[in-house]
Amino acid sequence: MKRLLLVVATLIFATSLIAQPVIESAPQAQHYSATDASGRTVALDEKPEKILVAAKAALMPALALFLFPEAQEIEISLSKTDQGLGDFFSLVWPHINPGGRLDQNASVEELITKQSDLILLKATHFESLGKKLDQVGVKNFTMSLETWDEWQAELIQLGKLLGSEDRAHLILSLYEERITPIQKRVAGLPDDRKPDVLLLQGARSDNAFSFKIAPDSWLQTWVVELVGGIPVWKGSNKAASGWSVVTFEQIATWDPDLVVVISYNAPASIYQDAIYDSPVWKELTAVRNASVYASPSDMMNYIQPVASWILGAQWLAKTIHPELFTDLDMDAEIRSFYTDFYGITDSTLLDEFVSRFQKSTANN
Repeated sequence: MKRLLLVVATLIFATSLIAQPVIESAPQAQHYSATDASGRTVALDEKPEKILVAAKAALMPALALFLFPEAQEIEISLSKTDQGLGDFFSLVWPHINPGGRLDQNASVEELITKQSDLILLKATHFESLGKKLDQVGVKNFTMSLETWDEWQAELIQLGKLLGSEDRAHLILSLYEERITPIQKRVAGLPDDRKPDVLLLQGARSDNAFSFKIAPDSWLQTWVVELVGGIPVWKGSNKAASGWSVVTFEQIATWDPDLVVVISYNAPASIYQDAIYDSPVWKELTAVRNASVYASPSDMMNYIQPVASWILGAQWLAKTIHPELFTDLDMDAEIRSFYTDFYGITDSTLLDEFVSRFQKSTANN
């Protein structure tokens, strides 16, 4: 009898459970959230469909954005991104901004009229633009991108905001595939096999030439160390931020083994020629040994913190240590970079990049 009662009780309990209404949990809304270079958490309720890359130095966040295939599927507006050597985006994706580019100095009010889901800004514009956009509820995301560490961290965060974190990790792995062979080949080089290298950004005014050095923390300085060189200017840039003018007297004191001249808005060979033509420079070791080089470029100079900085690093490695990089074919590296990182397979475009690179380094 006890066993029968237990069975009946069990059946009644099970029946009561079956009779209970099924309560389905409401589907959770998808959120896209990331931390930007200004330390803010930026959250979107849905994947952005309209993105504006605005203000000065828009080139850097724009190049980061287009590493993600999502950029091909959404409406993109760009401020001017031509540094002076030609516009990458107009050449590769001419459908962007068919009505024209936004001025780099556009006001907050002008940015708002674009009615974008997200505005990307260089971090230097947080105070002047980002905060004001916050006040009116316009989502904006800042990126610094001045160092390799920042590129790594900020690409991951941008990937989160686009719902494409896996792509961000893939991009970083592509960079590592090019960085690692450089590191391995220069590892263990004694100091006497590491040349003293001086990177100079050239400037010209009324036919007078001046030169600047980069901050210690910036990618330009790090790249020289990455490829087995000694950046002789390290510790000498006393500017609060950015490039600092350097005197010829200081350059002569350093007397580097090798000089690389950088220009972002004109062919670097202009400054290379000026150095070789100057009677003041002729006694420097780099000049006497014909070791003054114009830095490489296509529509962008490679030795700056844009996505193609790795091509600048590869070129510099081969220039500084040709005996270690005899198998490094820059033409092939340029083609594979634009295919692997940006999905560009059009042979005409790839030929154009290579042709511009060859022209930029023709006098070296």
